[in-house]
Amino acid sequence: MPSESADRSELDHRSDADEEPLTEADVERIVRRVVREELDARDRRSGSVWTLLAGAFVGVLVLLPVSGIALSALADAGVPLPILAVASLLAAAALVAYGWRLPPFR
Repeated sequence: MPSESADRSELDHRSDADEEPLTEADVERIVRRVVREELDARDRRSGSVWTLLAGAFVGVLVLLPVSGIALSALADAGVPLPILAVASLLAAAALVAYGWRLPPFR
């Protein structure tokens, strides 16, 4: 991230002899800059709709066939159907929760 390298370069310019602890104002200035850059980068993103479409595409073409193969293999192995249904719902909920933490939603 550009802000991290800028902050590091600010800190690297201090020598060990005159090194002072960061003041509250320094920390606040650095945090404001990082947040501002993150918000600017977020505003430049035009991909939230495309991200959703890509996620749906991957879900339909990859996750459904893989989960179908896994469920049929487990059913053939003798795992009871109610356990498979609960496990499938938990896996789907975990994927939704994980997806909710990705950039378009946070």
